[in-house]
Amino acid sequence: MLEKRKIQKTGSSSYIVTLPKEWIDSMGLKSGDYVYIYEYEGRLIITSSKAETKYLQGEIKVLKPVDNSQIFRVLVGMYLSGYNNITITFDSSIPGLAKRINELKNYARLKLAGVEVVDETYNSISLKILLNFKELPLIHALRRLHLIVGNMLRDSLEAFYNNDKELAATVLQRDDEADRFHFMIIRQLAQALLDIRIMHELGISNPVEALNYRIVARNLERIADHAVNIAKRTFYREEECILCRETYEIGERIYRLFNKAMDGFYKLSRQISEEVIEEAEEVINIIEDTLKNKILAGTISSNEKILLTMIFDSLRRITRYSNGIAESTLNIKAIKSSINEIK
Repeated sequence: MLEKRKIQKTGSSSYIVTLPKEWIDSMGLKSGDYVYIYEYEGRLIITSSKAETKYLQGEIKVLKPVDNSQIFRVLVGMYLSGYNNITITFDSSIPGLAKRINELKNYARLKLAGVEVVDETYNSISLKILLNFKELPLIHALRRLHLIVGNMLRDSLEAFYNNDKELAATVLQRDDEADRFHFMIIRQLAQALLDIRIMHELGISNPVEALNYRIVARNLERIADHAVNIAKRTFYREEECILCRETYEIGERIYRLFNKAMDGFYKLSRQISEEVIEEAEEVINIIEDTLKNKILAGTISSNEKILLTMIFDSLRRITRYSNGIAESTLNIKAIKSSINEIK
């Protein structure tokens, strides 16, 4: 609804604008009720005093036997979209319902923060998301995700270099925790886009800024995935590994680059972010050169070539994701600052 309304002066210092009758009726308002007026980015936003953050209810109806992973992907999609109550209902003819429901409960508790089971029958389960973003604000959640991902990356490099399978296993286990924080952050951002008040409380200027936070969170989650990929290679590593030390040293530089990108993000530093982008290009060249001239063309064993090729693919991607974090930082900086000095 877009309407043009005339400003009228009343008294010596007040101005009034009438509100559309259709909106008044749809909000259930009447003469004498109050509305809230927010000043936000040069605009006035009017909301009903009766309006609350939308509580979305949804249902997943499973009509035929499918793998639980399909059901869980739909559940994640609804969780990320901001649904507060989600019911999963199975057709009663589907076999093994007790096992399916129990498995889905375990999936949800592992991967989705704030999910509680509030009702359960022989063929259905009702979930409620009890997550208050004020308890863990956006930046704090991103810091926590960064800490998890950074530790995973460091430990995956250590595990592969030292052939430490026990340490590698712990990296794999922490992937669920990284997913939990990633999903929680995306849910926060979805709620901010649904409710201008939440966006304001999170300190987000506009939807474009929210999109850049989404990119940062996604890049962190993808780095966690590639830390897992590196850790997995440990289980196939031979005792003797000629180029493992060189691989580890390149990985250490990428680990520092990743942390530098996040430091620039926290400080909203254009200079640090530009340095990350420039260094990322150098690192990519080193990766390509090492892969071409020392790994593929080298005299190392076929097994080592395969493992290191896969690891270098992950290192290349981690470098690009770190570069992406730096680029998003520049975008957020531009949104928050109308004047940007390059010096």
